[in-house]
Amino acid sequence: MTTLASLKTQERLLDRQAANSIRQQIVNGTMPPSHRLLEAVLARELEVSRGTIRSALMQLSNEGLVRQVAFTKWEVAEASAAEAWELYTLRAALEGLAASLASQHATPEERENLDQVCRDLEAAVEADEREAATDADFLLHKTIVAMSGHRRLVREHERLILQVRFQMFHIGFTPRNYRDLVDDHRALARAVMEGDAERAEQLARNHNIDEIQHLLAVKSGA
Repeated sequence: MTTLASLKTQERLLDRQAANSIRQQIVNGTMPPSHRLLEAVLARELEVSRGTIRSALMQLSNEGLVRQVAFTKWEVAEASAAEAWELYTLRAALEGLAASLASQHATPEERENLDQVCRDLEAAVEADEREAATDADFLLHKTIVAMSGHRRLVREHERLILQVRFQMFHIGFTPRNYRDLVDDHRALARAVMEGDAERAEQLARNHNIDEIQHLLAVKSGA
């Protein structure tokens, strides 16, 4: 007997594809902060139903990239130094916990992979490839979070990092000198690989706290 494919499954896939397309436009700056998101326009451009677009926008709202206004209108989230400060302080807490857990539970293969990610970051900085260095920077932190083995932490961190990158792009915030950051990342990676949970947690927190101080200095014009 022939079994038909579930249309609900196809709809869910369309939701995700629509969300992925809109998310990319938001993160790369094509759709700036407070940009109005019209369901009918998005549905026409992506050639899907308004219901699919609505579901995609709800997903992006849960990720903090989109917000609903007056129940019927949608727009891209705001970007500000204050928003970035909240994200970085939360990031410090999450990545501190992740580094501690990763130090205790990571496998030898995961530790070896972290070492390679750290070397890739160092190579990008040495070559003065800033975009590649930024990607490698985020990848290193995501790698440590994944090593924690904490699934909910991984999911929340993924959502947080999307918002961090969005805020960084739109407020024009860049990290401190990358060559200084290499030392921070190498020390953090070493603590995780050596299983020093206390030091790894402190280094992860301090790294974000330093970025917060840099952010506040930028905000005040210092």
